[in-house]
Amino acid sequence: MLRKRWKLVSLFVLAGLVLCIGAVATKQTAEQEKAVSIDQVPEAVKATILAQGGTVKEIERENEDGQAVYEADVIIDGQKIEVKVADDGKLLGKEADDEDDDKDDGVDK
Repeated sequence: MLRKRWKLVSLFVLAGLVLCIGAVATKQTAEQEKAVSIDQVPEAVKATILAQGGTVKEIERENEDGQAVYEADVIIDGQKIEVKVADDGKLLGKEADDEDDDKDDGVDK
């Protein structure tokens, strides 16, 4: 009987650790993303985003492999497009931004 209780306690401790690790990882990911305005991005990034046409709704700056990357949500012809731009202004890709993020409808990668 005592052995079963220890197994149960061990299971709860392990589950708690897994939840804590997940929460820390989620927080670190959220801290890497930062909302910025079009006036806060480098000129090369601004030019690339604006060259896509449409209306810029949101821009986030994040780090990927130690490099700054900007993701802009742009409305083009009524469709929400996610434009990904490197810190030097290079267009890394753009794709239709599905609300459910279940599938990738790449517009131009």
